[in-house]
Amino acid sequence: MTSFFDWVYKLEKSTPSHNTFRIFGIKFNCLKSSIKKERKQIAAYYQSFENASLIPKATGDLKLVQDANVGFLKIFDKICTENNFQYWLDYGTLIGAIRHGGFIPWDDDIDIAMPREDYEKLIEKYSKGFSDYPDFELTFENNRKSKCFIKLQHKKSENLFIDIFPYDYYHCDLDEIQKSELSQKIQKLCKQTLKKKFKTIEEVRNNFKEITKTKILENKEQNKNGAIFMAIDFPHNHKNRVFGNNEIFPLQRVKFENAEFFAPNNIKSVLEKEFGNYMSIPKDSYPRHSNYNNLTEEEKNLLQSLAN
Repeated sequence: MTSFFDWVYKLEKSTPSHNTFRIFGIKFNCLKSSIKKERKQIAAYYQSFENASLIPKATGDLKLVQDANVGFLKIFDKICTENNFQYWLDYGTLIGAIRHGGFIPWDDDIDIAMPREDYEKLIEKYSKGFSDYPDFELTFENNRKSKCFIKLQHKKSENLFIDIFPYDYYHCDLDEIQKSELSQKIQKLCKQTLKKKFKTIEEVRNNFKEITKTKILENKEQNKNGAIFMAIDFPHNHKNRVFGNNEIFPLQRVKFENAEFFAPNNIKSVLEKEFGNYMSIPKDSYPRHSNYNNLTEEEKNLLQSLAN
């Protein structure tokens, strides 16, 4: 039975990077001060470079995590090819491919996008596991209200994962003004989803589908030749969320580290719409996902096996 004092204040969990507190019944996840200091120092180092292309590659255990995730992505690329699933590099992974020829030096995960149809087929086929890769699993990154996208996760390492974001087709093509207007509308709808809370992942997903169908598509059928937009399954903060079909398709292969993967047709246009000057060095230039500073020998061996 929870005591009154535990309800007022309780440290629930401590990880190498965060402390989780419960204060007056409300849960807070706080970054440790030592990690804040470390991130500030790392960011200052990267921002000391005048040109992002001059920043050296990652080293040590961060480099090992990156290389292992490239190996992880190679397997995912193979799975998609075997199933005729389309995907493309997105967000920081796409920036890294163009600006650094691979990982952003301080990045530590993989971001990809998929058309809705293939995204749902992936879930349907592999939600119960991958017969050829028993240590792989699809999980939902979900907070029961504002986001609900899938991850390809390795069961034996929290440092091995791919974030997979769905994109939906609009019912027609759009000019630049119409794209901007639709982007603003979608942003408002994303903010509205923050106000709702659901009990199950399926309820969240159904809510997103209903909003997309009635309020974005206005009950019209999706058109694979129409514009394509970032789905509301994750409330991205990008000002521009809508792209012309020919900005994404046909997909092309681009170099990422020691391999090639799919990317949008017009990479420059996509990145400029998402990030503006994507060649500049951001203020938050530090690793934020992996716990590469706390790798066990067992996990290092696993990562090395995928990195080869």
